[in-house]
Amino acid sequence: MMIYERGNAAKQWMLGELDRRFGRANARVLDLACGNGHKWSSFVVSHPEWCVVGVDTDAVAVERGRSEFQGVPQVDLRVLDAQRPVEEGTFDAVVAMSAIEHVVDRPAFLKTVWTALKPGGVAYLNYDAGHFRSSDWKERLMVPVSQALTVFGIEGPYMKRVDDAEFRRQAEAQGFRVIAVRKHNLHPLKGFMRGASDDAIRVWYGLEDRMGSLFTPEQLDNVMWSTTLVLEKP
Repeated sequence: MMIYERGNAAKQWMLGELDRRFGRANARVLDLACGNGHKWSSFVVSHPEWCVVGVDTDAVAVERGRSEFQGVPQVDLRVLDAQRPVEEGTFDAVVAMSAIEHVVDRPAFLKTVWTALKPGGVAYLNYDAGHFRSSDWKERLMVPVSQALTVFGIEGPYMKRVDDAEFRRQAEAQGFRVIAVRKHNLHPLKGFMRGASDDAIRVWYGLEDRMGSLFTPEQLDNVMWSTTLVLEKP
């Protein structure tokens, strides 16, 4: 197993799925809500023919990422809102990592994904439940506060729990075919594995993959705090 992401099993799974689906050949992927794009650092080294376009509304994070990827032409980071169309029909895959819970207008976001994908393209849309299950009162307080801020047009810190069934219905209403629903980031193993060896990381990721094959997403929901909806554009 090639390790692309050491601290987040969901991100590792998505990057691994991209490799398994498209291999090392030329592919074009759109990363919505990309932040500084750091998660692509090792992936683009082993996939030099790929093109990664990342968009985010955080100009500071995007500029930081541009500095990190200076001299790496295959990574293109842009300051854009993923709730508005980015490009039409040019991408083999779209990803959104730890993002959907921060999206105010999810149907608009799904429209962006749909518009960006080529026919037959695949999307991996990921969201976390940790913000809403945390015992940290500051984080719990930020959930309703962030939603109130959107009334004044401040969407940056927005957080709202994603209902699996509702989000799936929204995706299907857009026209997507649901390929899979995966659960990841076994709590509290994710935090425990910070700084772990490669061997330990591989055991962790292998355990989660095995659990995903033995239990339904509904059964895993209470112990795994990250969800990925996999969609295909017919």
